[in-house]
Amino acid sequence: LLTIPSLDVWVRDYGLLPADPLRSGGLTLLTSFFLHGGWLHLLGNLYFLIVFGDNVEDFLGHSRYLLLLVLAALVGDAAHIASDPESIRHAIGASGGISGIIAFYALAFPRNQIGICLPFFRFRLFWLRMTAKWAFLCWIAIQVFGGWRQVSGFGHVSHIAHLGGASVGLVAWFWWRFLAGRGEGNGK
Repeated sequence: LLTIPSLDVWVRDYGLLPADPLRSGGLTLLTSFFLHGGWLHLLGNLYFLIVFGDNVEDFLGHSRYLLLLVLAALVGDAAHIASDPESIRHAIGASGGISGIIAFYALAFPRNQIGICLPFFRFRLFWLRMTAKWAFLCWIAIQVFGGWRQVSGFGHVSHIAHLGGASVGLVAWFWWRFLAGRGEGNGK
């Protein structure tokens, strides 16, 4: 919140720079997670973190939840860097980590109903309801399309980071299922 009035300075000093990802001893891999491109970016990430994160945290416990969030953020950063390693444009936001939480949620609670508010003509809103599984599949399709646009040089959102973070959520879910099958993955 304190960075928003002088965001450009904070992003320059603490944002992730793909051309120099280990800048500041690699600290920017973590600090970029806490920087957001304004109120809407921050509130959007907080919204998804609250909606999906509380269920995943209850399911996994505090430590495993935090581990999932951090690993998803780091893999999202790595995917973003790999998509354009020469980029001198800073990357910020928590979306890679939150994408890991969303992926885990969709697999852990596939039948939960998700309400999606879509803007319609003349500022009218349209509510669409679907299961978490279908919402996640739609979200993945959007991210793949966005990732294609990103590597083609269009857009300012790192859909590749979203996909990288989501891959951690998927792996974590299957790992948890493997442990549960052995009697070791009893949630917390």
